[in-house]
Amino acid sequence: MESDRVSVVIVTFNNAPMLANLLVDLGHQRRLPDEVIVIDNASRDDTQALVRGVYPEADHVRLGENLGSAGGYYEGIRRAARSSDFIYTLDDDVRLNPDTLQQIVAGFHALEGAMPGQIAAVRSVGASHPQAAPTPLEVVPWRGTLFKTAIIREVGLPSPDYFLYGEDLEYSLRIAKRGYRFYWIPTSRCLEAVRERDGKARATLFGRRLVRYQSPFRLYYAFRNEVSIFIRYGRRAALLRTFLYALKILLMIGASEGWTGKRPIRALVLGVFDGIRGRMGRHPDYTPG
Repeated sequence: MESDRVSVVIVTFNNAPMLANLLVDLGHQRRLPDEVIVIDNASRDDTQALVRGVYPEADHVRLGENLGSAGGYYEGIRRAARSSDFIYTLDDDVRLNPDTLQQIVAGFHALEGAMPGQIAAVRSVGASHPQAAPTPLEVVPWRGTLFKTAIIREVGLPSPDYFLYGEDLEYSLRIAKRGYRFYWIPTSRCLEAVRERDGKARATLFGRRLVRYQSPFRLYYAFRNEVSIFIRYGRRAALLRTFLYALKILLMIGASEGWTGKRPIRALVLGVFDGIRGRMGRHPDYTPG
């Protein structure tokens, strides 16, 4: 384990204060990362100066334009895969315990020893994980996941074509299709920091609580990418649930916003149809502000 080369990949956009906290946590790890790559999606805040000041050893890569989470992780993982044994992916809004990295690497090796050749990635848990032993996962998101780099080289890089949301879902399904497995590691903690604004609206419809993204661009990519992925991988039940959820969100918007909700309604509907048609990439009408 001591000879493993572990790269950390963080994708960030206009979130310098939270990124600073995460970099401090990385600097306090008992098992320090061998490489930290910060992919900066053309942030307009002081991200570059912050990285240099807080973690000068980090490789800060400022992209010429915002390529979204999909483009950011594609670039970060591409760079990290050149020489690493493991790649630990993180969002910029998380906090780590001092032993987070040490424990997740140890957890991977313990599982690989028990199931050689089967484990592709393991994930750190949040604040309220109910299990004390490693448990299987169907898919893994970027937040707090340790990938074995050899498997990334075998499967290929994540797709940058999703722009925002879902690219980690597609990547997980692609890896799982090869017969590999994912697990939680309860001894490794990766905690989501609290944001004052999470960009979501909440309402009760027919006695049920619904949550949706407020921004039209987020609605567009979230529904487009899920529909596209579930069609691609033949996940019919999941696709049906997505269609039903889209209908509920449309009713929620109509009930709460009326005609003022026509922009998010258009974004959601177009996202569903573009997902069915397989129209991927960044849509010129739906980019982050």
